[in-house]
Amino acid sequence: MEKPKYRPFSKPVKRLDVHCHLGDGVHCFTPEQRIELDRVLGIDHCVILPAPINNGSTGSLPGVLGTEEAREVSAKYPEHFSWFCNIEPDGTERIYETLKQYKADGAIGVGEFGTLLPFYDPRVDHLLTCCGELGLPFLFHISPYGTNSYGVIDEKGLPGLEGALIRHPDTVFIGHSQPFWYEIGPVDPALPGPALNGFPFGPVTEEGKAVELMRRFPNLYADLSANSGSNAILRDPAFGLRFLKEFSGRLLFGTDLLNTDLIFPIGQMLDYYLFSGVIDEADYRKICRDNAVHLFNMSTDCGRFAI
Repeated sequence: MEKPKYRPFSKPVKRLDVHCHLGDGVHCFTPEQRIELDRVLGIDHCVILPAPINNGSTGSLPGVLGTEEAREVSAKYPEHFSWFCNIEPDGTERIYETLKQYKADGAIGVGEFGTLLPFYDPRVDHLLTCCGELGLPFLFHISPYGTNSYGVIDEKGLPGLEGALIRHPDTVFIGHSQPFWYEIGPVDPALPGPALNGFPFGPVTEEGKAVELMRRFPNLYADLSANSGSNAILRDPAFGLRFLKEFSGRLLFGTDLLNTDLIFPIGQMLDYYLFSGVIDEADYRKICRDNAVHLFNMSTDCGRFAI
């Protein structure tokens, strides 16, 4: 009996996780625990996102490191971690000067931003201007109207995000959260706002607002992390694959892991698509690593982020 022939498979690149939270070892991985896990997950570098600041408090994610701790961890383990900063906007010059100092200290972006203010609030507008001037990408969570969780407040159809993209063409936005990914397909006008924090299932019968905005605005990127990103791609595999191919140059691999209860299938899915030949190696590399290296101007000459 002839032995079956197996297609050899090896990943062409280690992944770079753009959405990492670290913490106290109770609610969230410690840096050392995360480094160990990453050996299993095929990840060799992570971007630490500090806990979102929700109107003066980081209590929405208990036990998660803030900006100062993220900076310290990245200094201790520079081969494995980079960091974003977080700040609560107040519309003053202090915001620009603080972000400028954070960037000088090594911050490569702002987020996960979660203060409960609308996109059109002057304080958010000022923050977005500062991000554009300083070259700091802005990774945001969205809180739908009628909820009181954390995130920039927006309505169905993402009119706030659309307006911000128009006003800030020099700022890089990175979309994340259930309300952002919900809009990969159509949203029922009768759906109550809080339902956008859920996960829609079934075929994408027509393209949603998120797809339209990705096409219209080259400064809009998308973070594939968490169940929100995984569900958006996997709820309709044929549509999800077309989306991955069309926007492969602006999609970012991420996990959003807090602990081992939160392991999402996006990494395995990308590996399967590569193994089965439905996406090519160039797209896989872009999504899993290259886009982040280029977007965040990471060094490629010292071996830390070689691609």
